[in-house]
Amino acid sequence: MPEYLAFDFKYAYKDSPDGITLETILVYGDNRIQTEAKVDCGAECCVFRHEVGLDLGIDIFSGIPNRMGSLTGTLDTFGHEVTIQVEDIIVHSMVYFSKYPNLSRNLLGRNGWIRKLRFGLVDYDNTIYLSPYDS
Repeated sequence: MPEYLAFDFKYAYKDSPDGITLETILVYGDNRIQTEAKVDCGAECCVFRHEVGLDLGIDIFSGIPNRMGSLTGTLDTFGHEVTIQVEDIIVHSMVYFSKYPNLSRNLLGRNGWIRKLRFGLVDYDNTIYLSPYDS
């Protein structure tokens, strides 16, 4: 028997060999920055570039330290509570910022973003469906 899910928002993303990229706004206190982030269902948490944290006015090294494993080794990060906005969906989350500059991309991972949403993906159509999890 088929299952049906209802979503509040439908977002068409550009087809890219680099993955699914979404316009993302991060807010920390009175500071906000618009950036891009890749949807990564395999990433444990949300990870953003060092420079994004600095632009938000965050003292990165005062956050919760976390050494993450990756395909290419380890990544030292520091966690801070921020607000993430993608389209009309706003969530408050722990986000980790890279210890060092020049991380190649920002990630919207499971803890901090995907687990706070009802998330549907039809990659063939380049479409993501989103709703806050509590709706």
